[in-house]
Amino acid sequence: MYILKRLIIVSITLIMLLISWGILYSKVMQSPLHQSIFKQDISDIQVYGSTGTKKIEDGVLVDNIIKWFNQASDIRINKDFAGTTPESGIIINLKSGKRILILNSGSDFEIQRDDVRPENVSYWAKQQDIKVYLERLVAVQINEIQG
Repeated sequence: MYILKRLIIVSITLIMLLISWGILYSKVMQSPLHQSIFKQDISDIQVYGSTGTKKIEDGVLVDNIIKWFNQASDIRINKDFAGTTPESGIIINLKSGKRILILNSGSDFEIQRDDVRPENVSYWAKQQDIKVYLERLVAVQINEIQG
């Protein structure tokens, strides 16, 4: 009888833990894909294009990229990480060690990030200034684009 009571208590405890974990995981997975970023959370921002990769030193450009990113709209999940191989991109390195990639891929642009969900996530977004900047990175020397 004692063993049966312990087995019931252990079973109920495990079921409650699984339900709690499921609810928590569900809430994390329902959090918005596109979340704003803040300058104080950023370690640095790099860009890459036809001439290589370079850290952005211009504070105004950093502020603009943050503003543009936060203004992105028409967010659509890219479940299968579909798209073209990006010819240019923006890499936002966060102080947490996580990073956000803004890739010139597709008709808009793709964002990949590993800071909003337990796994890496990809989604499409629109923001005209980012799209123009990414396209310029493909054709123009990185030193020229920052000036």
